[in-house]
Amino acid sequence: MSEDFDHRRRGSRYRARRRAVSLLFEAELRDADVVGLAEERRQMGEQSQEFHDVAPYTMEIVTGVAERLDRLDSMIAENLRDWTLERLPAVDRAVLRAGAWELLFAPTEVDSAIVIDQSVLLVADLSAEKSVPYVNAVLDRVAGLAEHIRAAEKAVSSLEASASDSPTTDASASTDSDVSDSATSDVSETTPDEPGAPSAG
Repeated sequence: MSEDFDHRRRGSRYRARRRAVSLLFEAELRDADVVGLAEERRQMGEQSQEFHDVAPYTMEIVTGVAERLDRLDSMIAENLRDWTLERLPAVDRAVLRAGAWELLFAPTEVDSAIVIDQSVLLVADLSAEKSVPYVNAVLDRVAGLAEHIRAAEKAVSSLEASASDSPTTDASASTDSDVSDSATSDVSETTPDEPGAPSAG
């Protein structure tokens, strides 16, 4: 079991997620801008090997969380049971925010099972074992919602594509054409030789 956990903790995505959670946690405790904090650490990592670099995916997560924080917090709060978001340990909030952002808003679709699994690992590493069940449950519910949203978006896209590919008849143009043809026909049928018609001479 421990070997399996060690293997899952060695991946670059796990390290990027862990760094993102650490930055989110620190920013909340310091009441600091997390994007600015991450950028500061990124520059420090570039300038000195004494500091760990900030991976692009870490920047992507913290930027995404910062941009959609209110929406994420609302979504997390709606899916908590017997807890409020404010009562959670700060590190648990950070894990939930990062995981929920990946599930709902990551620009490239992620494997929800992996996101949830690694979020649970992060909570086990950084918080407490008692946090594991509700973090797992909340993210599982968010993942289900994300699947429904993606399915709905695909259905709408499919309908729009079908509509654009189908030939359409311009009803108004057809009606105007019919009226025009009818009027032309009526005029041509009225000749100067008919009684009551004005004489050409």
